Amino acid sequence: MKRLTILILVIMAIGGRWSAVYAQKRAVGRQAPNILLIMTDDQGYGDFGFTGNPHVKTPNIDQLAARSTRLTNYHNSPVCAPTRASLLTGRYHQRTGVHDTYNGGAIMAAGETTLPEILSRNGYQTGIVGKWHLGDNYPFRPSDQGFQYSLVHGGGGVGQPGDFYENFIRTDSSYFNTALSENNRKVQRQGYCTDVFTDQALEFLKEKKAAPFFLYVSYNAPHTPLQLPKKYENMYKDLAFDTETDRQEGKAWAKMTDNDKAAARKVYGMATNIDDNVGRILAELKKQGLEENTIVIFLTDNGNQQLRFNTGFRGLKGSTWEGGTRVPFLISGAGLFEQNKDVNALLAHIDVVPTLLEAAKIPLPASIKTDGRSALKTIQGKPAASRTFYNSWNRGWPEPYRNAAFYQNNYKLVASNADGDDLDTFGLFDLEKDPFEQNNLVQSQPALARQLKKGLDSVFTDISNSPNLTPRHVIVGSPHEPVSILTRQDANGTNMGAWLSDKATGYWNITIAQDGYYNLRSIHTAPIAKGTRSLVRVGHVQRSAVAKGHSNAVPINKVWLKKGDYLVESWFEGQGGVTGPYYVEVSINK
Repeated sequence: MKRLTILILVIMAIGGRWSAVYAQKRAVGRQAPNILLIMTDDQGYGDFGFTGNPHVKTPNIDQLAARSTRLTNYHNSPVCAPTRASLLTGRYHQRTGVHDTYNGGAIMAAGETTLPEILSRNGYQTGIVGKWHLGDNYPFRPSDQGFQYSLVHGGGGVGQPGDFYENFIRTDSSYFNTALSENNRKVQRQGYCTDVFTDQALEFLKEKKAAPFFLYVSYNAPHTPLQLPKKYENMYKDLAFDTETDRQEGKAWAKMTDNDKAAARKVYGMATNIDDNVGRILAELKKQGLEENTIVIFLTDNGNQQLRFNTGFRGLKGSTWEGGTRVPFLISGAGLFEQNKDVNALLAHIDVVPTLLEAAKIPLPASIKTDGRSALKTIQGKPAASRTFYNSWNRGWPEPYRNAAFYQNNYKLVASNADGDDLDTFGLFDLEKDPFEQNNLVQSQPALARQLKKGLDSVFTDISNSPNLTPRHVIVGSPHEPVSILTRQDANGTNMGAWLSDKATGYWNITIAQDGYYNLRSIHTAPIAKGTRSLVRVGHVQRSAVAKGHSNAVPINKVWLKKGDYLVESWFEGQGGVTGPYYVEVSINK
């Protein structure tokens, strides 16, 4: 009887345990899936072991690829800010007002509805660490666009114009002990930037594990400047690039210069550091019991900037050739995606928002018109429907044939400095047979080329008339941003091509939120010589002051400004001629 009692107790215990496990699995099935989106910057298609690179060590991402569905025909925009705008809205970047990476063209319209905004309205905790690059002032910051937590650098890159002054002046070490913005407050974190962003991502996972979350880990590496810890630099310092792959005839990387090779060694070190940090995040997911119900996405924002192995795709970052826009995309988790599977359907950044919303069973708001569509069923194995996709980017404002592409299923029309009146200046390629874009079919299939050009023209006409392509106005004098910093990143003008130089001069568009006295402060990159005149113009109001020396800033206080829209200019007049400020601070005088 005693043995029977013990046996019954054991069976009950086991049964209770299995019931608990089953109940937990059912509960997981009912929960909205967490979403972890990891994106790196300027890491090309070939910068991974799983895509065939013979040199770079990326074991964690390679393992993630092996247990993910891999989208092998996925496309982003040719450069950073446009990709980010489309990724978070599901719309062509021109519709969002983003048309460049600087010169006032990298500020997304405040009226755009973003993925984190939709998710936060549906009970998600949202956070971003790393690179934002869609506006650093109110009302364009991450906190204004749906992120409840943010730890980001400024502008388009750490140490670039637009980033914090403390980073810009440290040209050889800005990736270490970097000044950052945490929930719109400047902080300084010790360590290497990729490690720092990962540390914060881990803290986010620990804090938010009880609720569904959306975490956007947007690494700025391996974007220039190519700075990295010695440990990772030493891993590749002796890399000779002397394998059969490196010498492969007909491949662009076979002609790498010594400078290209030096850059590649550093990029590979940065890539391995990223891989280690991705491994840390995935380990934390597992540790916190979040792995089973988390959709994990890994991708890069565009092609590689410098010449190196990229599996054979034509072109680099900035171009609409496949090497500029086709990037790895891995997706797994929440029981929705098959492991170790390739999907070759034509997909793009504009599809990510509707796809994730369908996966989370959240309807797309009726007020939002996306250019993309949900690819969930396609990723899960159903045949892809016929589709088209438009891609483009050029410095300044949209142009039709300078750097654009139009896809129709497996065919692609490329306009690279093309003449709209001469079809022979375009490229037509069958990507299914010719993914490396070597065989131009324009002359053999002119009717198809004309058909795709008609599609390109139609989309261009539509997006180039977007109301959001009007200039963004930073709102100054609002309690949401007591001190507004106008940076070179967002300055407009034809002279902003020299944005790394003090000769860069331009203007900003602002809206004064309320009548009042305002303080203006023009900041230079070095101490301003005594006697130099600092001038600021806000609309028709112009004021100046003379520098007293020993400071890199000249204040002009208590300037009366009325509520309204203004164009702001600032410049210095000294013995070296006219120079521009690094940035201008504007705050209401209290």
